[in-house]
Amino acid sequence: MKQRINRILYALNESLYEREEVIQFSLLTTIAGESIFLLGLPGVAKSLVARRIKEIFRDGSSFEYLMNRFSTPDEIFGPIAISKLKNEDKYERIIENYLPTADIVFLDEIWKAGPSIQNALLTVINEKVYRNGHQEVRVPLKGLISASNELPAKGEGLGALWDRFIIRYLVENITDPKKFNDFLAAKNIGFEVRLEEADLITDAEYEVWQEEISNVSISAEALNVINVVRSYLAKHNEKTTTRQPIYVSDRRWKKIVRVLKTSAFLNDRKEIDLMDCFLIAHMIWDEVEQIEVVKGFVTDAVKLHGYSLKYNLSHFTGEIQDLKLDIKDQTKIKKSVTYYEPKVHKIGNETCYKIVDSQFNDSYTSGVLSYMTKSDYDALNKSKYQTLRLKSNRGVVGYHSEFEGKLDLPLGVKIRKRFHYGGSSSQTGVRYKIDGDKRKKTEVETIRPHAAIVKAWDEKIDRIVAEVDRVVKEVEVFKNENLKDLKENVFVNKQLAEIVEYNLNHTIRTFTTEKTKATKMKKTYEDL
Repeated sequence: MKQRINRILYALNESLYEREEVIQFSLLTTIAGESIFLLGLPGVAKSLVARRIKEIFRDGSSFEYLMNRFSTPDEIFGPIAISKLKNEDKYERIIENYLPTADIVFLDEIWKAGPSIQNALLTVINEKVYRNGHQEVRVPLKGLISASNELPAKGEGLGALWDRFIIRYLVENITDPKKFNDFLAAKNIGFEVRLEEADLITDAEYEVWQEEISNVSISAEALNVINVVRSYLAKHNEKTTTRQPIYVSDRRWKKIVRVLKTSAFLNDRKEIDLMDCFLIAHMIWDEVEQIEVVKGFVTDAVKLHGYSLKYNLSHFTGEIQDLKLDIKDQTKIKKSVTYYEPKVHKIGNETCYKIVDSQFNDSYTSGVLSYMTKSDYDALNKSKYQTLRLKSNRGVVGYHSEFEGKLDLPLGVKIRKRFHYGGSSSQTGVRYKIDGDKRKKTEVETIRPHAAIVKAWDEKIDRIVAEVDRVVKEVEVFKNENLKDLKENVFVNKQLAEIVEYNLNHTIRTFTTEKTKATKMKKTYEDL
C-alpha cells in the first residue's frame, strides 16, 4: 500500500512546486472520507489540487463551484425538475453532474454560502446523504476540498460547517527562489495525472479500505499523546482571556483518530504510531495565530510523553521510593537528648554569658557578677592559649592571658592558665559555671540493621537493576528496529522522527538514572 500511495503522490505532484504537503493531506482526508479546508489567497493552486485528486479514481467525477453571496442551492445541488413539479407535484432536483453525484467536490470561497446551502452541506459531509424531495440520495462523495482566503466570520452561524473540515491547511506562495524560477520556466501545468491503470483507485477498493481503516487500532502511545494534548489545550484555555480559546469537540477528536488510522493503514500498519500523531497539529487550530501553538503542544506531547506508558517508569520509582523509606526506618533511630543553652546578656554592646559559680575565688569573680563574652565562649575547644576576657557588671574588664579553655560538663568551662618561671612553665586551672536553661532535642542515630534485612534489600535492588537493564535493552532494540520505519511515514516529515528518537533516548537516560539511585542506596547501608 505504501509503495502504491507513494506512486500516486509522485504523479499528483508532477510539475508542482512546494505543494507536497497540501497534496498529501488532501489525499489523506479523501481516503479517510473526510474534508479539508485550504486557507490561502487566489492563485496558489487550490483548485488544481482538487482536480488532480479526482484523477486518481477510476471513472471518478468531480464538481467545483466558486461561491458568492448570491449563490443558490440550484447551482450546487442541481435545478428543480420542472416536469416532476408540474406533472407529479414532486419538488425534486436534477442532481446529475452536480455535487450529489460527484466523487470529489471543490467549493471555493466556502464561507459565502448561504444558510440553505450550509445546512445541506452539513448532512452531505457528515452522513454522505442528500435529501432530494421525499427521497434520501446516497452520495458517492469521497472528499470535499473547500477553500477561502479568509476564516469563517464569528457570529454568523458558520461554526458547525467549520467543524466538519477536519484538516485545516495554510497554502502560501512558493518561497524557495530556485523552485520559483523552475515554476516560471515550466510549461503549462495541467490537471491530468499520469498514473498506471493498476494504481487507479476503484469504488470497490475504496469501500474495502474504509472497513480496513476502521479496524486499525489505537496504540497506548497515541492515546497518551492525545490525552496530553487535551490537557495542554485545557490549560491554554484557562490562561486565555483576550484571545480565542482552542475548542476541539468530542466529534472532532473522533474524526481526528479516523485520519490517524488512515495514515497508519496507508503506511502498511495496523496500529497508529507516534509519527501519525504529528498530524494532530493540522486538525486542532481555529486561528492562524494558533498554528504554532498547537504544533508546540503536539511536539511536546510526543517528545516528553510518547512512550511513557509503553515503558512505564512509575513502577520502578515507586519501588525505589518505598525501599528508600524502609532503609531510613531500619537504619536510623531517634532519641531524646538533654542539653543546656546559655542565657544571653548584654554588657555594653557585647553579647555575654553570666558566670554564676566558680570553683576558685579569683580576683575577677570575687564579690561581683562576672561575664564571659560569647565570642570567647564560642572559641573554646577551637583555640589554644588564647586571651580570655571576663567582664564585670561594674564595667571592669579582667584578662586571663595564655589560657587554654574547653567546655566541661553542662554549661561548665574549664580554664587552664599557663605560668612562666624562667625557662619553664606550669599550669593551674579554674572551672566556671555559666547561667543557662535545660533544653531537650531529638537526635537521629544510625545503626546497622539485621543481616536478614540487609539480604532482603540486596535482593530487591539486584532485581530492580536487572529489570531496568532489561527495559533499557528493549528500548534500544525498539529504537534500532522501528525508527527507520517511523521515518518513512508517507504523510509526515521524516525529520520529526528525531523528536521520537529524543523520547526514546530520554527514556533510556531516565531508567539509567533510576538504576543509579538504586545502586547508591545499596552503598548507604553497606557503609554503616
